[in-house]
Amino acid sequence: MKLNKLLLVGLASLSLMAVGCAKHEVTTTAAADKPAAAAPTTQAVKMLAAKPSSNGVYFAFDSASLDAAGSATLDAYAAWLNDHGAVSVTVEGNCDQRGSREYNLALGQQRADSVRGYLVDRGVSASRIDTVSFGEERPACTGTGEACWAQNRHADIVSR
Repeated sequence: MKLNKLLLVGLASLSLMAVGCAKHEVTTTAAADKPAAAAPTTQAVKMLAAKPSSNGVYFAFDSASLDAAGSATLDAYAAWLNDHGAVSVTVEGNCDQRGSREYNLALGQQRADSVRGYLVDRGVSASRIDTVSFGEERPACTGTGEACWAQNRHADIVSR
């Protein structure tokens, strides 16, 4: 997850530099005799700018039901996916460490399937969405207590 955030920040920074530089055309006397190159397309910049800032939704204890905040996040992500038909994603379901390994793998899968179903209901092709459960194997927080456990009860949407 940290790698995804780092990659997103890096791409956003690169996009901002490209946008800032695209406004200034530099012409040298040697290049003045040649026709100007076509301006670079801004499709990649638009894709980054339009992509929702959050790729994850959180769940209540022992639940795979989406709340209002999760639905809002997924509405934005569904709109972005519908505008970018070439992008495929994997939904990764996660749980806190309470419960058996088998139970948490099953609950993580239910969470991933819940997110997938929501996106499909909003028009995203099911063939573009894979799911996987990591159960309790990839905690975002390794401590104990409700505040930490709540961070581990999530499903993330990862582009592939």
